[in-house]
Amino acid sequence: MKYQWIKPAAVNPSIIKNLTEETGLHPIVMSILYNRFYRSAKEIETFLRADLDQLHDPFLFKEMQKAVERIIIALREGENILIYGDYDVDGVTGVSVLYDGLFKMGGKVSFFIPDRFEEGYGVSAEGIKKARNRGTSLMITVDCGITAVDEVAFASQSGIDTIICDHHEPGESLPAAVAVIDAKIKECPYPFKELAGCGVAFKLLQAIAEYLGTDPSFANQYLDLVAIGTSADIVTLTGENRVLVKHGLSMINENPRPGLFALMENCGMIGKELTVNKIVFVLAPRLNAVGRISNAKKAVHLLTTTSLQQGKNISKILEKENETRKNIDEVTFMEAQQLLDETIDLDKKRVLVIARENWHTGVIGIVASRLLEKMNRPTVLISIQDGVGKGSARSLPTFDIYEAFRKLDHLLINYGGHQYAAGLTISAENIPVLDDALNQIAEDDLVIEEMVPKLSIDAEVRFKDLDANFFNDLKAMAPHGPGNMRPVFVTSELCVFGNASIVGHNHLKLKFKQDDVVIDAIGYNLGDYLNQLKNARNILDCAYVLEETRWSGQTTIQMRIRDLMIG
Repeated sequence: MKYQWIKPAAVNPSIIKNLTEETGLHPIVMSILYNRFYRSAKEIETFLRADLDQLHDPFLFKEMQKAVERIIIALREGENILIYGDYDVDGVTGVSVLYDGLFKMGGKVSFFIPDRFEEGYGVSAEGIKKARNRGTSLMITVDCGITAVDEVAFASQSGIDTIICDHHEPGESLPAAVAVIDAKIKECPYPFKELAGCGVAFKLLQAIAEYLGTDPSFANQYLDLVAIGTSADIVTLTGENRVLVKHGLSMINENPRPGLFALMENCGMIGKELTVNKIVFVLAPRLNAVGRISNAKKAVHLLTTTSLQQGKNISKILEKENETRKNIDEVTFMEAQQLLDETIDLDKKRVLVIARENWHTGVIGIVASRLLEKMNRPTVLISIQDGVGKGSARSLPTFDIYEAFRKLDHLLINYGGHQYAAGLTISAENIPVLDDALNQIAEDDLVIEEMVPKLSIDAEVRFKDLDANFFNDLKAMAPHGPGNMRPVFVTSELCVFGNASIVGHNHLKLKFKQDDVVIDAIGYNLGDYLNQLKNARNILDCAYVLEETRWSGQTTIQMRIRDLMIG
């Protein structure tokens, strides 16, 4: 077993029976929802329906009124408006929403995505100088800016008003902007605190359209972009995020905009259902690649073009740069793994801090994520250049990496992010001190002996219970992601039906049989189990998720293996 299986909490059968009668849901799905704290028919109906009328009033943001009034003045006076965004997928989708939306409202609008290597992350003095040279009088930040106190002051001195549109944690003081739109600032009454940056940009566009008396659904034309940015940013897919992603995915699957069509065609995804999982692992890496290797403005052009041919041209560039990114990623991962093996004692380290000269800063976040997944420990990967380290951190739900950085800000030149992912800049001489300090903080939250990866099981089932009603109700739980992960099932006393084999790059392919029911199964990167299966006794247990596969016009159900218990 790769994981420690955490079985679901026992539920009183009479409660499930009553709720099943009230809702009409399959008992297995009902028990999953109950354990996920949807415990009344009304809560369950709201969750499953996820309609657009569940979105909150954008003017509940603390300073939304001030932001909208300033933007309306800029629109009416023909001012130069600059949308200033981050270079990740959340940033470029949020920039695309506001850039295209304000343009369609008649605005004189342009956008700026900083170069990762020249200007670095977030709002910078260099970026503001470029904005000033463009004649900008109003700058709207997207997915950045909440900690840019000095930079916003510099913008003001340069004759530029700023509106902050962000979702990250604020610092001790807020920038002196015209308005700050961030649900995480103190006393902000906005009820949903977990919007991605593109989600906040969407709410701003909603508010502007409402103020102008435009069609209330004007902003909805960008739900596809919001779905991509929200999925890629790995925020919780509950509440408003669930609504935004559900409807955005429907838009893409029914009629993708030209740039998305070209990107999906390039990935061989036309005719296949786009899911959150496919956004995260197929589309997002390609949209991210240009920001990691060159400049993310190409991604904005792709997402806003009305020309399919232009979309195809840009998609080819993204594909090429993604291949370059993957090669750099693999070399960096191998080097980081070697340093880990040679220099870090896993019996003592709760947090992994790995640093090396001249790693490509565009891929260290990806490699940190891979090491976190493999080692199940918070990981900080740092590239050192000219005595200064730039790092990316990825963490577990039990350890807030942003809060740890906040406690250690005296060691850092700069930092930002949230509890699961953060970035930092640090003097190279302080890296060993940071390593010791992070591990000291982690002593209270992380027990080394308990750092075996855990797999939460949602239900123990038999194949005969997985009927058509079950699958229909299970599908209604989508879209899946943090806060609403794809349910994991366990079935015991399984037999391998026929011969197991290896397909692709070490993927395990086989069929399982129970109660005269046979289901196809695939185990990605689980080919090492093949010999064990051949030598095992007949009966085994499997933890898996269920997914639909389409082949030659036929739709079938497949188990995607998460773990095996082989006797």
